[in-house]
This record gives sequence, structure tokens and C-alpha cells, in this order.
Amino acid sequence: MPFDPMKPLAPEIRIIENAIIVPFGDGRASGIQRPAGVFDADGRFVEESQCFRNSTLPTTVTPTGPAPEPEGETIPGLWLYGGMLYQHFGHFLLESTGRLWARAHVGERPEGELFLLKQRVTWPERFVRPMRPMLTLFGARRKRATGVATPVRVERLAVAPQGFGTGDMVAGSPEFRAFTKRRLRRRVTAEGAEKIYISRTRLFSKRGRYFGEAQMERLFETEGYRIFHPQEHSIEEQIAQYKAARMIVSSDSSALHLAAFFAEDGDRVGIVLRRPGNTIDDFLTQFRYFGGAEPDVIDALNGRYYQFEGAKLSQMSEIYSELDFPALGQALAERGFIRRPQHWSPISASDIDTERHDLATRLGQEIVAAEIQ
Repeated sequence: MPFDPMKPLAPEIRIIENAIIVPFGDGRASGIQRPAGVFDADGRFVEESQCFRNSTLPTTVTPTGPAPEPEGETIPGLWLYGGMLYQHFGHFLLESTGRLWARAHVGERPEGELFLLKQRVTWPERFVRPMRPMLTLFGARRKRATGVATPVRVERLAVAPQGFGTGDMVAGSPEFRAFTKRRLRRRVTAEGAEKIYISRTRLFSKRGRYFGEAQMERLFETEGYRIFHPQEHSIEEQIAQYKAARMIVSSDSSALHLAAFFAEDGDRVGIVLRRPGNTIDDFLTQFRYFGGAEPDVIDALNGRYYQFEGAKLSQMSEIYSELDFPALGQALAERGFIRRPQHWSPISASDIDTERHDLATRLGQEIVAAEIQ
């Protein structure tokens, strides 16, 4: 069923007595999908526990056969089911936060949150610990968010439908939008530059980007922009900067999913495409529903793309691209983001080849041309 961003989800919250959480159930796993979820005391699967990337792409499916026997002692008290916990920043923001809105609608304070984990692990705490600062910011109880590695019984489990995701779910449910506005916007004071360019040059090298982005950084600095590397700042520092910024330029990258929570009507957001496809639609929808901002989309891709040798073409997040710098500078100037488009000269083919070769040498893997229609 398509996700309706105007439909309240609070009436669908269920309190399951003697629930069994099954992190890895019987059945066939395929791609991003695996059998997992929650069973009630009578062994019936709780449909509201299913996890999604978007409404047509579930990441968990109903396990086959009966509910497995839980291991260990029953967890006492009322807990909130958190769904799937990711360590990837974008998937965490869009999927792992999608049930935390329900804390305010349960009627009593849950003891904490119980999450499925994206990976099989021996020590769940090691997987959860790095995500705790962001979980706490989004309303999880400090040090009480817990990963479930084996089937476990819970005395009482609040299970809410997932209220946020990608695709048609990126607009969020009414409760999720209200929750993020109430929770996030009031907790951190704006601090930082009014004009920022969000860069990917210091990310792990396999993350896709444009070639020549270091040149873009220098050009934006001459226009008075702060070059912002989100991964080098705490989540609170990132939010403070996004709240302070009145003008943001970025590629279509995960950092914008956090910035979209704080953009106001009247703020200027420019998104420079770094890959073909419809990924941009998610960003536009989120900005519209969460703050009313209408980003400017700038397509200056010149049609030349690269990927690591042997990589799947479907892995668009790891695509490297080239930009038409003069066209990009002109488009930025026409939309009021820069004043001196004449400085945006073409990057030579030899400079791009050098950057590509240096990256391939550093990673020990060849980077080859990608055939993308």
C-alpha cells in the first residue's frame, strides 16, 4: 500500500504482550531483505513490525514457520520497537529514526528501544554504541537503546508503523514531521556561517563524488562560503551549522537529509547533481514537507562517469562524475548563489586523469569508465 504522508499513524500503534523479537528468522534472505520482525504471544507475526526502505521495498519479510523459542530471560517492562538500526548515516536518518516519534504516543514512558541490527554481530553493544549520540538526539533514552542479536521475549512491546524512509516515505508521517520539528529544532542553537558548501572531498574514498571538487571548494571560498565537512563534526555541531545557514550548496548526498529538517521557507538550497537518476526526488520532497524550502536543482553533468572495476552499475552512490564547470558557474550565478561565474573555467582532461589515477593508486583498485544511459 502506498505511503500517505497526510495519514496519522498513531492510531496504529500496538502494545504487544509477551512479544518475541526475531532479528534473523527462518526463510530466504535476498538482497537487502531478510526474514525478521515481531511475533505476538500466540505466534502471529505483527505486520506493523515490518521494516521498509520505501513502501514498495521492504527490508524485512515475514519469517517462515512458527516463532522461534526466545533465548534468555524475558525483558521486563514496556519497550519501544525501533525497527532496523543502520550505521550508514543516510539509512540511519531515513529508516532507523522512523519509529522514535511513537514514544510520545504510547501513554507511558518506555524503558528504552529495542532494534534489529543490520548485520549479524556477537556483541550488539559494539554496533549500537557509535549510533547512541544520534539516537539520543532523536529521542531514544540515553544508554537504553539496545540491539537484539538473538530471539528474545519482551514483557510489553510498543510497535508502531515506520513513519519515515526513502521514496514515497521521505515526506514522513504527520507525527514524524511534528516530532522532528519539536525535538530537533529546539534542542540546538544555531551557530555557524550563513553560506556553506557541503563537500565530499574528505569522505572515505569509495564514496562517489565529482572529479574536480577541490577546485569547487576554492571557488566557493572566494564567494564567501564555508567549506563544510559534516563527518568531521558532532551531530549537534552539524545541526547548529544547518540552522545558521541561509544559503546551502551541496551535491545530492546524505548530509542534505539532515539539513532538510532545519531549512525554512526563504532559505536558499542549491543541489548540484553528482549522478543521473531520480535520487534527487527524495531530497526535493523532504525539503518541501519538512520546512517548505524549494531547492534549486543544477544539472551540470557532462555525461562522463567512472566506477571501480568490477563494481555493480546499480551502486550509484559510488559513481564518480565529471562536471561542465562553465555551465555550473553560469547556473549558480543565474540562481544567485555566486557572483563571478567567469572564474569557473573547465578542468582539463589531464587533471581529471591525474585525480583518477591517484585515487586508484591509493585504493589499489582500477577506476574505469562507466556506461550509463
